[in-house]
Amino acid sequence: MEKYLKIGRTGKSFGTEGALKFKVEEPFLDDFFEAQVIFIELLGKPVPFFVDHIHNEAPLIVKLEEVDSRKTALELAGKALFLRAEDVSETSLEKPLDLSALEGYRIVDQTLGAIGPIEEVLEFPQQIMAVLQYEGREVLIPLNSQFILEVNAEDQRIEMDLPEGLLEL
Repeated sequence: MEKYLKIGRTGKSFGTEGALKFKVEEPFLDDFFEAQVIFIELLGKPVPFFVDHIHNEAPLIVKLEEVDSRKTALELAGKALFLRAEDVSETSLEKPLDLSALEGYRIVDQTLGAIGPIEEVLEFPQQIMAVLQYEGREVLIPLNSQFILEVNAEDQRIEMDLPEGLLEL
């Protein structure tokens, strides 16, 4: 029996030629672009469709084979979108890092030494920030791979090379 993984949903129809907006979850985007066949849930079962072409990537506007009218596209709008489990890569299935797990880790700068423990981790569109107290005030430190030298889970310590002046901001 075939196994399927939900990767998103179909959105509204787009235009008059039968195209649809697709909402594909971020981890599955590469798998979606490489898939030979996608599945849309109709009457409780995944039904196969072949992608004719993709108009653009943001938002995803997809033209499916044999969906040639707005009316047909409307029937597919708002439905669950699946790929066969065999068409999903291992990396897509890896669980995203739970950033709250870094709370309590101590940040140690290679020049300044111990900075302090992370009180909170905030996720912004551009980057992930650690919130901590340093010299009596709250500071934000970007958890950026450019600055991180080592993460030691056993000691709950993050060794960093912070840019000069960052802690004075």
